Amino acid sequence: MSQMGRNVALKSPLKVFGWRKVAIGAWRSIGDPSVYGVLELPVAPVLAYIEKRRHKSGIKITMTHFIGKMIAEAFKRHPEINCLLRFGKLYPRQTIDVFFLVAPDAIGKDLTGTVIREADAKSIEDFARELNHKAGEIKSDRDVDFSKMKAILSWIPDFLLGCALWAVEAILYRLNLHLPLLGLPRNAFGSVMVTSIGSLGLDFAFAPLVPFSRVPMMLAPGKVLKRLKLVDGQVVEEPYLRLCVTFDHRLIDGVHASLMAKTIHLIFAQPETELG
Repeated sequence: MSQMGRNVALKSPLKVFGWRKVAIGAWRSIGDPSVYGVLELPVAPVLAYIEKRRHKSGIKITMTHFIGKMIAEAFKRHPEINCLLRFGKLYPRQTIDVFFLVAPDAIGKDLTGTVIREADAKSIEDFARELNHKAGEIKSDRDVDFSKMKAILSWIPDFLLGCALWAVEAILYRLNLHLPLLGLPRNAFGSVMVTSIGSLGLDFAFAPLVPFSRVPMMLAPGKVLKRLKLVDGQVVEEPYLRLCVTFDHRLIDGVHASLMAKTIHLIFAQPETELG
């Protein structure tokens, strides 16, 4: 059919790879229980805390590491959120694990991730050291956790990918069975996901939940900005960031979200006291 007879003029389809291909197969409808919210958080105390810990340890600690450690601590204080929904019932998870989305290249050809296990029990230095090491492996094309799974998925025809992901999700989470043949580690996506949009130069964006991961919350911290603030009659610059949050309303309602927001504000205001 000529372009004159089509509703939309289109070019040839793009070739997609890795997690971008997975995303196309994962979402069939926009109708889901996602709720979106944003917190504007002053970060002067956090920046001072990061600099102090970085100087003392000699480890490269960033805002991304702080966000991961912060949300692990928040989940620890609100264990009713750290659950898995199966057959209409909430099952508490035994550990708090934070999954980070990682772009292995600068052009966004692919997207993968890594998980920090028992994140609430680790110091921010241990947290940063482990994440830096794992991110380095991914960017060096040594994605141990997900390389086998991505290779398997690449052989699945596009029109069957949605069904394949549904089957994997059903086995891993509904039946709660481990599938070593897929090459996935146990609890591959953790309790909560973090995607640092600030590292991409963005200050505000919401990230979608990944249905087959069964993770109830996604955090998208933006880059640090500055705004003017009146303090004791003087106009001063105050650094802040926007923390965009997407969560599953089936697991997290308004009361839970409010309590989590208060805890996050407290940790941002007093990181030295709250995180040690």
